Amino acid sequence: MSVDEMPVAGRPRDTRIDDAVLAATRELVAEVGYADLTFRAIADRAGTSVPAIRRRWESKAHLVHEAVFPADIAAEPTEDASLRGVLRAVVQRCVEVVGSPAGRRATPGLISEMVADPALEEELSARLRATVWDHLAALFAGAVERGEVRADLDISLCVETVFGTTLVAVVLRGAAAIDDAWIDQFVSTLVDGLARHA
Repeated sequence: MSVDEMPVAGRPRDTRIDDAVLAATRELVAEVGYADLTFRAIADRAGTSVPAIRRRWESKAHLVHEAVFPADIAAEPTEDASLRGVLRAVVQRCVEVVGSPAGRRATPGLISEMVADPALEEELSARLRATVWDHLAALFAGAVERGEVRADLDISLCVETVFGTTLVAVVLRGAAAIDDAWIDQFVSTLVDGLARHA
């Protein structure tokens, strides 16, 4: 029995294993795709065991979702806290995640599994809301208070627009075509649509 297969009662979860598994998952799903990804291959790449992975993630979908769509996907701008700055940071990060090799190869498989399993869809969607929707809601609330955004802003619709448009653009145009000019034009379209009108 390997060290990470031994009983862990009373011992905190080893984040080094978590990080290694998540990194291995991103690498492998980019290499072999979602359908051919296995816990055994991930365990071998991460230097751990399949039981250690199964203790941490309920299924391949749960693991890939966390690996490809990390909690920091809704990154805040480092300097510009204006509506445009916030939106550009979010769109840029979304492009990086969805347009990455792992994102392009994992997303169709995840969507397929979620459509086939309503319980999985609800669970993974709840995770994304907790890591993205709630965070962005707070950022947009600041824009509303500053008068940059109309008060009836639908945060869910806004986030869905960002992710949906980026995903479709990556699929139809190719990740290489989603450059700074595309991001700037998309952000301008969003800002114009969200702006409070006199």
